[in-house]
Amino acid sequence: MSESRLDTSLISPKNVLKKQQLLQDLLVLLRAKIAEYPATHNLKGCNEFLLYVTKVVENSVVKKQKIDKKQLVLDVFKILFNLQPPELLVLDASIEFLHSNGLISKVKVVKKFVGFLKKKLNYLL
Repeated sequence: MSESRLDTSLISPKNVLKKQQLLQDLLVLLRAKIAEYPATHNLKGCNEFLLYVTKVVENSVVKKQKIDKKQLVLDVFKILFNLQPPELLVLDASIEFLHSNGLISKVKVVKKFVGFLKKKLNYLL
């Protein structure tokens, strides 16, 4: 069967491949975000950046994907900042703190809808 006859758009990655694809997408997004800041090394310990990353993961991972969001955040930080095991333990405790205090939340549907409408209106103008 020739390459031109294969339609791979109907086949989507699952399980480990889906997790790796999501991890790579997050890394691309976060590297671009980090490049906006003058001192990237300071973001490693920044709680506000950690909250941003956890919210991005919370809003991008669907429950049916069965991906451990906390582990995904730890993997992202480990790759981005080359964290060692003691630093990962501190990061793990920080994520637990954010979660237990209800600081990690999904973007509300109304806010998503308003953003969608703004994009459509900008496109029409």
